[in-house]
Amino acid sequence: MSFSSQVKAELAALPGQKRCCVGAELGGLIFGASVMTLSGTRQVRLSFRTENAAVLRRALKLFNATGPAYARPRLLLQTRTAGRRQYLLQLSNEDTHRLLREQGMLRPDEQGGERFSAPRRVMRRICCRRAYLRGSFLACGYMADPRRRYHAEWVFQDTSRAARLRRVLSQCGLTSRLSSRRGQTVVSIRDGDQIAELLKTMGASLNVLSMENSRAEKSLRESANRAVNCDHANLGRQLSASASQVLAIEAISRHMGLSALPRRLEALARIRLAQPDASLGELGGMLDPPLSKSGIQHRMQELMKLSETLGDNGT
Repeated sequence: MSFSSQVKAELAALPGQKRCCVGAELGGLIFGASVMTLSGTRQVRLSFRTENAAVLRRALKLFNATGPAYARPRLLLQTRTAGRRQYLLQLSNEDTHRLLREQGMLRPDEQGGERFSAPRRVMRRICCRRAYLRGSFLACGYMADPRRRYHAEWVFQDTSRAARLRRVLSQCGLTSRLSSRRGQTVVSIRDGDQIAELLKTMGASLNVLSMENSRAEKSLRESANRAVNCDHANLGRQLSASASQVLAIEAISRHMGLSALPRRLEALARIRLAQPDASLGELGGMLDPPLSKSGIQHRMQELMKLSETLGDNGT
């Protein structure tokens, strides 16, 4: 099961809630996964479309919590390409009108009839905002596995639905992006801290823990990789410097012999030739008396300059 499916399964299994939150979550589902059809008799039917059976059960549970139904909802099962199943929960004309009136999406017009419009009601309660985000994610949300990348998104058919979701996200302190993909509007969040906060806000506490564990493992792995890369780079620089020092000492030996050097430089030169892979600190410990790393570095610079001088003289 994908991480996104795990999150939806946890959200769909959450216990009952206050009536105001039931309406808010149902509103998120309507805006994210609803389809309205007009029959030949001009009857409007609202349908919920999803590929997740748990989301379908959640939608039916929320609908039943709004009050007694005029007619039993119809459940249709459709098979799409690659054998993927799609569920369609279709409400009656009467239940559709009742639900849309409760959501503020159906209002009286001047001719005595009713017209459809986007809801104007502002969700002032924090609990209702959280419920709306939960319903919207169940309807059309996706979340990538945090072990690979941080990415959450909602895909809408029009910009008005996406704009409403962004307003609710902003009210909850979450920052989102708006983009287009193949004629659809996409709302996305790509920050690890923001996605963790989104999971907390929607009520997916178990998956918050799972994500935090993944983030801790990822951080530890990245730290270990940085340490290994740093050690590898330091070792490479050390070996490169050691090779240059050995070449310089060999040049001095050919031109004038190591015995001609001052005793303090001769001892260091012979130890470096004998221990080409040793660090400067290790070389200092081999001298008698021992010498600090800075002292070794100073003497080594004298040897390097002497080698350059010999090279410049051409002798």
